[in-house]
Amino acid sequence: KAATVEEQRGCYEKALANQVVITDMIDDFAKMTEFEISMAAKVFACGCTFDELKKSLVGDSAKKVLFGILVTSLREMTNTSSEPDSTEEKDEKSSLAAFSLEYEGGNADSMEVKKFKGHLDVIGSFCKKNVSFDEIHHVAYSAAGDARSRILEQLGAPESNGERNRKGKSPQPTEESISKFDPSTYSDTDKTAYYHAIEVFGAGNVPSGDEILQQLRQPLGFPYNWVLFEPSKKELVVKDAGSGGVMELTKLLQEEKYDDCVLFGFVRLSFSADEIGRRQFWVGLEWKGENCVGVKAMRQFRECCGPMTRMVGDRSFTLSNVAASEMRLELFVENVKRNCQVNDFKVTVETMKNAHVEEQNEIKEYWKNYEDERVAEAERKRKAEEKRLRLRREKIESVRNTHRSRWSKMGVTELLGDLGKDDVCGWVLLEF
Repeated sequence: KAATVEEQRGCYEKALANQVVITDMIDDFAKMTEFEISMAAKVFACGCTFDELKKSLVGDSAKKVLFGILVTSLREMTNTSSEPDSTEEKDEKSSLAAFSLEYEGGNADSMEVKKFKGHLDVIGSFCKKNVSFDEIHHVAYSAAGDARSRILEQLGAPESNGERNRKGKSPQPTEESISKFDPSTYSDTDKTAYYHAIEVFGAGNVPSGDEILQQLRQPLGFPYNWVLFEPSKKELVVKDAGSGGVMELTKLLQEEKYDDCVLFGFVRLSFSADEIGRRQFWVGLEWKGENCVGVKAMRQFRECCGPMTRMVGDRSFTLSNVAASEMRLELFVENVKRNCQVNDFKVTVETMKNAHVEEQNEIKEYWKNYEDERVAEAERKRKAEEKRLRLRREKIESVRNTHRSRWSKMGVTELLGDLGKDDVCGWVLLEF
């Protein structure tokens, strides 16, 4: 836009001179060796965690062009503040890996960026020679979230719960997903206490056959008062169990739920009257459903009858070959009178029902106390876990502070070589 020819010629000569200077600068920079890079390198910032690195790249860094080395682990990149990376737990999550970071500030000078890119190979070679890792993964740091995602991908971060569930893997129950055991929620349904417990606590957290049998043998053993075992020659395998006493058991068998099964049962039968208080009897049950007519079922019953009798143990009497329609309260009363010494008190359906009401109230109190203890135990575990994590945080932060202090006194080459020592995550950003 010069007004005269002379002014135009002057502007052209000035621009040409500047171009020569710029070209010389680029050529001079490209000729720098790794030794010259090591002499020119300066520590812009250093620290231990990726969050610290993010915070360092705000403010003044917008005008910078930086090259960094990050040594981190899957545990550190995915942990919250309550789960610090630990030098105590050695697993695949705590294995360290090294990453090189290329950072260009949004307000960085274009010429500085061009010089920097022209020299990346030499800078990278210099850093790789000084770190203690054989492999360095390169990441261009444009945004913290993108960089974190690329680093996690390199570290082999696991899929999210949603992705696992879509592939058909069932999520494990959490403390929050486990509901409270409440007998009132199954008393009016077809669920027994045993199957309600499986639904609430999980199949691996219900009593075994031996444990239920031990409860039944106690005069006031709770919460179960009857059990049905599958036929076996070696162990007690629970088919079903309940807290509703003989009334629940007879109803269950009358409904023909197990009409096609061979089962061996055990029941604690109670009677209650003012003159005697409560008295218990223990009844064995050998059950063949009316639809068990095959040779296999008959052989199973015959072969397992002896072993099951020995494993279940002593009883007041045994009911065998009883049809579902005959499973009534009166049947138990009649057999108690016939097989036991009961001359000193009345054995009737009414005294049986009296004992049932008393026992149901005691079972409700048992579950209330159980839930109270369960809540208290969960609170104890929560506090213990909080303490454990606090002590871990303090220990890890102490180790980190030691490294931060050490790194602040080191030169570039020494600091690069120290990253990853003692299995502690760390990073450094360099400017040239």
